[in-house]
Amino acid sequence: MPFFGVPAATITGVSRIARVAGAAVVPAVTRQLPGAGGYVVTFYPAWADYPSDDEAADTRRVNEFIEQRVLEMPEQYLWVHKRFKTRPPGAPPLYE
Repeated sequence: MPFFGVPAATITGVSRIARVAGAAVVPAVTRQLPGAGGYVVTFYPAWADYPSDDEAADTRRVNEFIEQRVLEMPEQYLWVHKRFKTRPPGAPPLYE
């Protein structure tokens, strides 16, 4: 599933768990305050029409939400996480 336009291994668990549990998905994001001043948690509205009947579309929706949050506060993203470690067959590695 693409993440910022780059193929990346992506779990489908959010869609699967929501479907099995009949649960609403309420996205939440934690922002660290400057100077070790604590954290602020922002809860977003529950996603309508989620999960859908298309697990791939549901997974893209999760990635797109994360991409939007990263663009809002890139300094808070865990960039050391090797998000693109798993590559499609034949694709060159991004980490050496």
